[in-house]
Amino acid sequence: MSWLAAHDPAVSLVFALLAATFILLGIGNSGTNTNIVKAAAMSLATAVAAWYASFAAVTNSTFGRVILPVVPLKR
Repeated sequence: MSWLAAHDPAVSLVFALLAATFILLGIGNSGTNTNIVKAAAMSLATAVAAWYASFAAVTNSTFGRVILPVVPLKR
């Protein structure tokens, strides 16, 4: 089982977007500035996904029911 399968899809999305951000930053560091701008936009998407994942986890555990849906991964 992958380490990613132990988490919900929101956390998996955060790590996938973070990996894409780092790849674009690496490419942008090697030359073109357009990839730095793309990486900046990707980092904003990563931040939004991370905020949702953390807010959903805290809110759902605080109220003891699903308020912000996070679909579990199938095993």
